[in-house]
Amino acid sequence: MANNLSLELIKCLINQPGLDVNVRGLNGKTPLHCAIEFDELSMVDLLLTKKNINPFVEDNEGKTSLDYAKEGKKAEILQALINNKYGSEQDNLLHLAAMIGEVNAVRYLIGKGVDVNVRNALHHTPLHLAAGIGHENVVKILVEEGSAEIDVFDVRNQTPMHYAVNNKKLEIVKLLLELGVDVNSTRIGQNSMKLSPVHIAVSNTNYDERDLCLDILRCLIKEPNAQVNLQDYENKTPLHYAERLKTIEVLLTREDIDPLIRDDNGKTPFDYAKPEIKKALMSNKYGSEKNSLLHLAAQMGEIELVESILKEEIDIDIVNNKGLSPIYLAAEKGHLHVVKLLLKKGANYTPVLHLAIKSNNLELLKVLFTEKNGSLLCRDTVVNFPTLHNKYIAQREIADKRMKKHNNIICICITVSAVVMAAYIGLTAATISSAIIFATVTGVFALVIALMISEMSKRYIENEFQKKMFMELEECSSTVNDVEIEPVMSRCRQ
Repeated sequence: MANNLSLELIKCLINQPGLDVNVRGLNGKTPLHCAIEFDELSMVDLLLTKKNINPFVEDNEGKTSLDYAKEGKKAEILQALINNKYGSEQDNLLHLAAMIGEVNAVRYLIGKGVDVNVRNALHHTPLHLAAGIGHENVVKILVEEGSAEIDVFDVRNQTPMHYAVNNKKLEIVKLLLELGVDVNSTRIGQNSMKLSPVHIAVSNTNYDERDLCLDILRCLIKEPNAQVNLQDYENKTPLHYAERLKTIEVLLTREDIDPLIRDDNGKTPFDYAKPEIKKALMSNKYGSEKNSLLHLAAQMGEIELVESILKEEIDIDIVNNKGLSPIYLAAEKGHLHVVKLLLKKGANYTPVLHLAIKSNNLELLKVLFTEKNGSLLCRDTVVNFPTLHNKYIAQREIADKRMKKHNNIICICITVSAVVMAAYIGLTAATISSAIIFATVTGVFALVIALMISEMSKRYIENEFQKKMFMELEECSSTVNDVEIEPVMSRCRQ
């Protein structure tokens, strides 16, 4: 009867508005400490009905209610503490221990067989909570001793890594990477924005603690398997999220970064960028070939982006590490609309001319004659081969062999105009009517030269003037590629 009265009295007291059920009394003990100390299971059960009950409040000796249950070997009370759901999120005792960083309690509960991947109402595991708060030792124990799932998703489709990045816990990020976390973890779902940890890290650099956030970002993208071009639910990449120059500079350290990906609005990172960021995007070198942004846009046929880039201060004839210019890449991929635009903006047409002649591309030649007819009548045009035709000739022997193989075409190129060369590969009379007189004269002249060359080719290759001319071409980053002479010679004889 006395016990029943005590229970009713306690029930009445703990239900009073504003009462702190974890209040500490004599020797720092809470009501839960006292109930466990006196082995009052019914009273313990009653106290555990309060959502805000905390079994990890310490007394003056640093002991928690869990410690009282362990030391007193009170098995039923201990089981009651383990089975109880705490707080509005229905946390398990292991959740609480992980959340407050109770290393000994975490290790003890794992040893007691508590499910290390237990989920609360929000599908948080203890690892989610420890990672988000920053308890490094608890994270290590849960994974290494408890074999906790490291890439587990909660109800918002976020992993422990997402929580560590979002809460700016650099050491936890490093630890999770060491433990083998998936740095690209995303999952599509009703409540998911499909954000990767890299997306979150980039977004965080736009606000407070930017230096710390940049360190986290560097740590993430340093991982070889980190996908820096992952797209979220709006098809935005991390580069779309970057609003600050330093963030852009960190992202651009990745060779595989793609600045041309479009989001659901059809916009690239360049479209959203501020002036200083646009400058960084344009000055960066992308991929193994060290292409500029203009190279990439021209190669992909992105006419609108090319137009936007050309509005900025940029070298239109910039070359990559293969010596290729944007207009050449556009022509090579068949993007004639981009070629026309670049020609109108003053791009050097010589690389495209030789590409057209070499590949017998009539449509490309028509574009060149339409856009640059006057310039193409220069007899020296064909001689001035662009850097792309001098593809890293490193040895004298290789150069000499090429000279011997192509001495005829070199001599013809010196005298025959670009108009005649175009005519040889199939342009109609109507297309080159503006140059017919010039073509006739130079054609006759070419025939005479060709006949002379056929007799003198062997002796001519030994001539010092020939070697000197080749050296000059080489110094100008120009050489002759595999152009077939026979079609030219046969037409020249007609």
